[in-house]
Amino acid sequence: MPETITLSVRPDVPSADARRSLASWLRAEDRLRDGVTTTPSDVLGVVVDDAGAVMVLVQAIAGWLTHRREDVTVQLDHPGWSAEVDVRGARDMAQVTALIEAAVRALTPQEQRP
Repeated sequence: MPETITLSVRPDVPSADARRSLASWLRAEDRLRDGVTTTPSDVLGVVVDDAGAVMVLVQAIAGWLTHRREDVTVQLDHPGWSAEVDVRGARDMAQVTALIEAAVRALTPQEQRP
């Protein structure tokens, strides 16, 4: 069942350009391309339909962050779950892996978990 994760980029000063850049980066991913939208409240919405898409999303965000020069944080929100990753965290594969695992658990229905 498709779910939407919202993404906010901080700090606010460069956020409009950063949001456009992140949206473009995410649309380059085949699994995410058609599910990336910008909401009226200037956050990105990304539709994910399975654990694989969640993994691609988090890895794409981490990849985008590692290419940023300024210190930027991306907040991921879904009902009942939220997390954030910044430029330093995106370079730490253990943190990225933990974020992927947490996101997959949060978006996987209880009855489908191993």
